[in-house]
Amino acid sequence: MVFKQIERLGKKFLVFVLGFFLKRERLNPEDVDFSSIKKILVVRQDDRIGNLILTTPLLLALRRFFPTAHVSYLASRTFHTLFDNSSLVDQMLIARKRQYILHPLSLLFFIRKIRKQRFDLAFDSSAENSFSLNNSLAAYLSRARYRIGHKKPNGSLFLNLQVPLRPFQRHAAEMHLDLLRFLIGDFEGDDLRIEIDPKNRLSVGKYLEQKGISPGDFLIGINVGGRSTKRWGLENFIRLADWIVGDSGSKVIIIWGPQERKMVKEMTLKDENKQILSDLFPLPVLAALIERCNLFISGDTGAMHLSAAVRTPTLALFLDSDPVKFGPQEKAHRTIHSSNGKIPVETVKETIKDMMESTILSKEKCNK
Repeated sequence: MVFKQIERLGKKFLVFVLGFFLKRERLNPEDVDFSSIKKILVVRQDDRIGNLILTTPLLLALRRFFPTAHVSYLASRTFHTLFDNSSLVDQMLIARKRQYILHPLSLLFFIRKIRKQRFDLAFDSSAENSFSLNNSLAAYLSRARYRIGHKKPNGSLFLNLQVPLRPFQRHAAEMHLDLLRFLIGDFEGDDLRIEIDPKNRLSVGKYLEQKGISPGDFLIGINVGGRSTKRWGLENFIRLADWIVGDSGSKVIIIWGPQERKMVKEMTLKDENKQILSDLFPLPVLAALIERCNLFISGDTGAMHLSAAVRTPTLALFLDSDPVKFGPQEKAHRTIHSSNGKIPVETVKETIKDMMESTILSKEKCNK
């Protein structure tokens, strides 16, 4: 906490000092020469996987409207593998914040590397309601001719195209799309998307076979993770898993993350032939594992966004966050929202029954 407070104060002081030196520049959409845009930079340095996944509709739109442009993505070291072998991104630029603190010279080399790219257009894809010095400064240091982001206090120091906030509530992915809409006009965006490497799909199939799960088994993934009040109780997930294997005969795989390491060690599975505690997989392999699931159950987590992005029917449990802003959007998904931080297990069971029937019927139609 003390380090965070020092970091915030340091950033405020830096913005104050930069205000005396940086020249503010304001452009309008009609000032943009679209024919000159050959290299695009999207900036989202974030240690939450879901926030990166929420930028994928913007990446898809950039491919649609700038098909010949070279698209680079500046991300933090934590989750940059999300876009490994992705057609959405031509190049990943990885920011190593801790390294820069210990070795400031490496930061200068990194800035020089970005500037050599000679970007034409840079997107500050941070959240619309909070100023991010890391993202705004990176967009500025790229020396891109056009630097766009949402209108925020201090944003005009770093960006020359600022997008006014919309007065109505909408999905977080739409907020990123609004940056591009500001430039080219309104259009319909695509859903979240993460591509799966066929090698990872194959390795997941072999892994599951070793665990006794065949390709024809109906597999339900349960993610027990979540940040503080967003997490549904572990005992609820265990009760749910026991019910699934006992009532439907489906198989269950329990997904977890590094923060749940201690918690899952204490887990005992009632029927180990039908319930599996997954290994801790790298992100691209985890995406392939979730894609294999016929149904995925999760709180408001990065894994929930990942499930929606690989098009697995997803049941999202929202205990302490906004489902309109962050919930999965496609018709195959369902959301249960609690206004008091509690969701009964029985409510989840009933929704799972409906989703399983819909999923099975959809499969039968596809097989005909």
